[in-house]
Amino acid sequence: MKTLLTGNEAVALGAYEAGVLVATGYPGTPATEIIEKISIYPDVYTEWSVNEKTALELASGVSLSGRRALVAMKHVGLNVASDPLMSLAYTGVNGGLVIAVSDDPGMWSSQNEQDSRLYGRIAHIPVLEPSDSEEAYVFVREAFAMSERFDLPVLLRLTRAISHTSTVADVNGKRKEYSKKYTVNTEKNVLLPPFTSERRLSLQRRMEGVRQYIPSSGLNRIENNPPLPPFSKGGKGGLSKNIGDDIGIITSGIAYQYVKEVMPEASVLKLGIVYPFNPQEIKEFARSVKELFVVEELGPFIEDSIRALGIKVRNGLLPEIGEMDQFILGKALMGNYTLTGEICKDNHATLCPGCPYLGVFYLLSKKSIFVGGDIGCYTLAVHTFPDVIDSTLCMGSGISQATGYSLSSGEKAVAVIGDSTFFHSGIPAVLNALYNKANILIIILDNHVIAMTGGQPHIGTGKGLMGYKKKQTIDDCLKGLGVDSVRRVDAYNLKQINHAVREGLSVKGVSAVIVDGECILKKKSDTQFYIDVEKCSFCGSCLLVGCKAIVRSDNSYIITEDCKGCGLCVQLCEKKTIKRQYKNNLCR
Repeated sequence: MKTLLTGNEAVALGAYEAGVLVATGYPGTPATEIIEKISIYPDVYTEWSVNEKTALELASGVSLSGRRALVAMKHVGLNVASDPLMSLAYTGVNGGLVIAVSDDPGMWSSQNEQDSRLYGRIAHIPVLEPSDSEEAYVFVREAFAMSERFDLPVLLRLTRAISHTSTVADVNGKRKEYSKKYTVNTEKNVLLPPFTSERRLSLQRRMEGVRQYIPSSGLNRIENNPPLPPFSKGGKGGLSKNIGDDIGIITSGIAYQYVKEVMPEASVLKLGIVYPFNPQEIKEFARSVKELFVVEELGPFIEDSIRALGIKVRNGLLPEIGEMDQFILGKALMGNYTLTGEICKDNHATLCPGCPYLGVFYLLSKKSIFVGGDIGCYTLAVHTFPDVIDSTLCMGSGISQATGYSLSSGEKAVAVIGDSTFFHSGIPAVLNALYNKANILIIILDNHVIAMTGGQPHIGTGKGLMGYKKKQTIDDCLKGLGVDSVRRVDAYNLKQINHAVREGLSVKGVSAVIVDGECILKKKSDTQFYIDVEKCSFCGSCLLVGCKAIVRSDNSYIITEDCKGCGLCVQLCEKKTIKRQYKNNLCR
């Protein structure tokens, strides 16, 4: 049955049909939809775990019991999960265990670029890379089979283009259950010297088995192997006019699609298994062509491995930065290439009109104090208040960076962190700050949801993908950790926020303010505001809150239909000329 699927949907369907019992993960674009899509199948237990490390550890327990498990995350999430990943290669698996990770070349939704294929080399585990949705569907099922056959976790590497592009896939639609018996095996599953020495040797043997399996797997293939006519479009640094009959390209993933568009007749070795390599397979293809190119996205992962085999590869053509496309590849092959692929330059998204974060960042922008930021919607505040956040590094880092700044400067510092990020990785940072007697104010922006990735629930919401869960509260966690000064305030009450922040800054040691306001995209309101232009003095105070629903119009201001009725602007209007009205009785 042929159907149109995104890569993420294809992974979810393939995992379901492969008999996966449990699917875990943490939201992160471009991988989020994998867990969301697989959650619709009643035979699969799904959850948004508190973080990626926990997700992988839980899945490893499922695998240990003899059932199949899938873990999904974005590339930076794999960093969080890397600790258990490295050791899982040693212990191996029982039931199949697949980690689906989606990279973000070009950094369209991420704080960095990262090539997750490198984790295969570091951890010594197989890496599969699909080139379209049908391969994503097929490869995830093959990944489970390989995992059990070779007693290894398997990494399925996607990229943004694969995850979010829809292509036709020929699917089965039928689920098959798989299970294996659990037996106690201390020397295999307990990583304690001297057991680890044998497991390291075992890992080498298992990976050699994967290498020998590659030619018969059907996941790598050669296309257009007969000789080509001479290639005539040469140029400086590009393909030579006198290159001869045979041009060979080794490629994988989305780069394969660009190769087929730019050079449809080229002789291609298309890799589905990008780690490990079967040396004989690579050498035989290289001998069949006169000049060899490697086309891959991000770093020279495949190219470096081929060079290590002593094979000459034409280099220096492709960018190692940014997202590739067929136009960039075409310019590179013609010698008219740039140093970078396409990267995000103009994505100046701002906080939504009525966002519950606007008030606290407006107030912080008026203070001269270090503010350590974190990963979440609130980072967008820098486009409205350019100097309000001093740093943003990774999930949970704001608290630790504020601690370090305070330690060095001797001044009170501020950290802002979201509700989900607090549970994800903020709690250890709070413990560290308390233990080392840091002097910081932690502002937790509680909007009751994982907003930036589309509104997923988390441990503090009391909701899950499969119904209601035990709700954990930020207040109780902070107090349980030992934070004595904890205040919860209304996100839309500027006086209340200002008072709580001033009080928190006056406390010696670790203090916390929880700014409570539901994500405006989830909140319903039947009112909006408008400006009484006849009484307005046009002082501009209402603009200071940074709400994009308030705009200049000639020599006056208006409140657009984007207004969510939050009332922050009313609190700044000195003349009290901003009025409330019901949406069914709009007046401008």
